Amino acid sequence: MNEKFGTKLLNGGEFYGSDNANLKLLQKFLESNSSEDNEKLIISIKGCLNEKFVPDGSKEGVARSIDNILSFFPSPGAKGRPKILFEPARVDITHPYDKTISYIAEYVKAGKIDGVSLSEVGIGSIQKALSVCAISFVELELSLTCQDILHNGIIEELTKNNVSVIAYSPLGRGYLTDYTVEHKDTFLNEMKDGDIRRMCGKFAPENYKHNIVLVEKLYNYAHSKKNCSLETLALSWILSLSENPNYKGRKITKILPIPGGSTPQRIENNLSALVTLSSDDLNEIDRICNEIPVKGLRYNEAAEAYLFA
Repeated sequence: MNEKFGTKLLNGGEFYGSDNANLKLLQKFLESNSSEDNEKLIISIKGCLNEKFVPDGSKEGVARSIDNILSFFPSPGAKGRPKILFEPARVDITHPYDKTISYIAEYVKAGKIDGVSLSEVGIGSIQKALSVCAISFVELELSLTCQDILHNGIIEELTKNNVSVIAYSPLGRGYLTDYTVEHKDTFLNEMKDGDIRRMCGKFAPENYKHNIVLVEKLYNYAHSKKNCSLETLALSWILSLSENPNYKGRKITKILPIPGGSTPQRIENNLSALVTLSSDDLNEIDRICNEIPVKGLRYNEAAEAYLFA
């Protein structure tokens, strides 16, 4: 899959799964590859959350997180070591953000990691981070059902500073799929206990009933106008924004969507049939989205303080 689609960037989290599950999977993945292939990879890992999933941007918190992450990868300079970027998953609002970034930058200067990326930051935090060191990219949610960064000044700030966006949840946490529309009456009930979407405001039953109308209109546009799946339309839309010199009168920085998939076939479907969207397509998609504004919080009220912090 990596060779077919030219994938070089992998994104993970220290806290994804219990007992370092995601780090162990990445370690196993690297062990299955050749050294030459691994050295072409860039792996960005989020961390700096304590055992209660609260951001910890202290010097001790940064050290604990990075040292733990590095224990799953080859040592700096070793054969087969990918480039490793570290990003604090959320801003610790109790600790100066420029200090947090300076602690991470020390690991870059020491050659222990290869760069710094950011996650879920607002304009002020972006500016503080850039005052300390170079930033490889910023990971932010972006999809047809979550266009916040296009309206709150963040995309302009990143474009001005030539910082790329890594767009997570580009399929709207599953909203933007053919399956959802084709099973719209049962989709919510199919979510298992523990599914993170059960705590997300956009999936609350009353909001789902509203939002699925928008999703169905986008589905119809994808199939009737572009002869493609809703997934393809959603990913192609993001790529059409990426480095667009004149999207609504402004230049847009590079944007890389990171769609996940529970099976190889889903990854194949997501990445193998992207379509070109014209200015007229983008304007029509924008009209559809403006006609039915999305309802509901991205997460929930408790998490709001840590979004765009």
